[in-house]
Amino acid sequence: MITVIDVETTYQKNKNNGFDPSPFHPDNKLVSVGLESKYGSEYYFIFHSEKVSKGGVARIQEVLDETTLLVGHNLKFDLMWILEAGFKYSGKVYDTMLGEYILNKGVRKSLTLQMCCQRRKIGMKDDRIKEYMDHGISFDNIPADLVEEYGRNDVAITKKLFDCQMQDFRLPANKDLIKTAKMMGEFLCVLSDMERNGIYVDLKVLEKVNREYEAEKNYLEQKIGKIVYNKMGDTKINLSSSEQLSWLIYSKKPLDKNSWAKIFNIGVDKNTGKSKRKPQLSRVQFRNLVKIHTEPVYKTTASQCLHCVGKGVIRKIKKDGSPYKKYTKCVDCDGEGFIYSKMAKLAGFNQVPKSVYDVSEGGFKTDKITLTKLAAESEGELKEFLEAIVRYNAIDTYLYTFISGIKEHTDTNGMLHPKFMQAVTATGRLSSRDPNFQNQPRGQTFPIRQVVKSRFSNGKILEIDFAQLEFRTAVFMAQDEQGMEDVKNNIDVHQYTADIIGVSRQDAKAHTFKPLYGGVTGTEDEKKYYRKFLEKYKGIKKWHDELQTQAIKYKFIKIPTGRQYSFPYAERMPWGGSSYGTQIKNYPVQGFATADIVPLACINIYKLMKEQKVKSLLVNTVHDSIVADVYPGEENIMGKIFKEGTRNVIQSLKEYYNIDFNVPLDTELKIGYNWLDMKEVLVA
Repeated sequence: MITVIDVETTYQKNKNNGFDPSPFHPDNKLVSVGLESKYGSEYYFIFHSEKVSKGGVARIQEVLDETTLLVGHNLKFDLMWILEAGFKYSGKVYDTMLGEYILNKGVRKSLTLQMCCQRRKIGMKDDRIKEYMDHGISFDNIPADLVEEYGRNDVAITKKLFDCQMQDFRLPANKDLIKTAKMMGEFLCVLSDMERNGIYVDLKVLEKVNREYEAEKNYLEQKIGKIVYNKMGDTKINLSSSEQLSWLIYSKKPLDKNSWAKIFNIGVDKNTGKSKRKPQLSRVQFRNLVKIHTEPVYKTTASQCLHCVGKGVIRKIKKDGSPYKKYTKCVDCDGEGFIYSKMAKLAGFNQVPKSVYDVSEGGFKTDKITLTKLAAESEGELKEFLEAIVRYNAIDTYLYTFISGIKEHTDTNGMLHPKFMQAVTATGRLSSRDPNFQNQPRGQTFPIRQVVKSRFSNGKILEIDFAQLEFRTAVFMAQDEQGMEDVKNNIDVHQYTADIIGVSRQDAKAHTFKPLYGGVTGTEDEKKYYRKFLEKYKGIKKWHDELQTQAIKYKFIKIPTGRQYSFPYAERMPWGGSSYGTQIKNYPVQGFATADIVPLACINIYKLMKEQKVKSLLVNTVHDSIVADVYPGEENIMGKIFKEGTRNVIQSLKEYYNIDFNVPLDTELKIGYNWLDMKEVLVA
């Protein structure tokens, strides 16, 4: 039996004045449940100030017991709520939000129920509830009749959306996409349990890490401040300003930013929405243009403004001799209280930009990648400064995104429930929020991981990582013979990268992946490696060319699982490549590896854990890794489950998609008392 469900709940206002309807907030309650099945439309109030449906709880469970497919929009939310409220359901699921996302084929469109239905012209949501919510009135205190009408309407239009999507999946162009929908539905159930399990955070360790980061940030601020003063004199530099940081590093700035943008074709193409292609210039031509269109930046010395006496403001006098009530900004010093006089000495580090790829709107690039590259090539005070800036920015991100995010969303018992999202990225790769637990540095480089511990006394954290998953995925899709040989012989592709470019193995990973995604720009050593990569892995280069041709001809590309990515504006470019070339080469690798293979591994592990009836819990998955909170004494069985679950992915690819994956997949298993300090585990 197919049942469509929609729940309404109470919610709390968060610090950003948004709504928090989380089932894990102690003050939130399940208000109502709407259902539509073979029995027709039914609506029950569980908790409401005006009405509670007698026998509603029992009736909802009866319907769930007969249900074989549960349908909803953003169904993970509804599923977690009914499970947290004590209901039971273990059947299959279908999320119309995920269905719409899959059918959009990588094109970003709003996935709200209202917008999905509006595009398909199949009904509209009832907006009368919005006025109550804008005034902070939750569903438990909105008139019961209005809540029921609103809930019944949501169920009805979700059912219509489901029917429309089923018709779309039957179209010849979409028939393979239903496989992705089924897999993502199974993964949804795993993720709902992960969210419900939560992650245990040691708040004392979190505070310790916070203090250490704050201390390092203060130290770096002082260190950077001294270097800036030494190089710029009294000129103030806002280090969060890319333009001002460019003055400091390159000792020059554009004479006119509008002309600068035209000369170097800076900005976004209105037709494609992508960055404009930079002009092809020789090194001599580039340097001459930079020389003509920039002015040098000099060190300055500051003296107190005599007009405002260092106050930055003045009080003007009226014609009758009386002063105005309000102060006005001093024009002479622009409100700073100081007059800056140029010295004869050039300011900054006087670095020489190498090519048009170094140019930005305000002068020259100062993003993390650029600064890291410059630091690797520099020495002395410049190297010291650049490394300090990169580290300072990283710590600032750690404090704001991770430390603050974890603090805000962890309850008093130390439980954190990040929200996993399947329908945000263009590729299908998982993302998370409240807080972001996905985009974080790896293993030993990220002390914040030590705050994640087991909730069980003497329990441990277990993690399994796929080795070189994206590279192996690309090798399979391209059927690259050299790549297969390297995998067979355990050649470390990241070390190969590191040896050519001259960086650490960890830093080399970004460069290994770059040619997989069509990247060609960088330092001379990096570009040399990218050329060598495509010369060595000729099958990958040929596959890239085929992908571009397919995208240009058919306006979409398709990966072995049937997942599709649409490129409606792809076209052949004069130099032989294609517009959207990076995405055309990137999406298949990232999609197949982290949107299909890793979820299949999670599903396998989840099923094995259920079969073995372990007390350990799945708690997280990040890119190509899976994490569990291990109950004491289950370390060995969980290690075997993790190894078997990942090893069986190749069999799962055959069962789900009829794919004969002929490239070996390898994993590394680690365990420890926290998520940072872990040791490798060998399991037969």
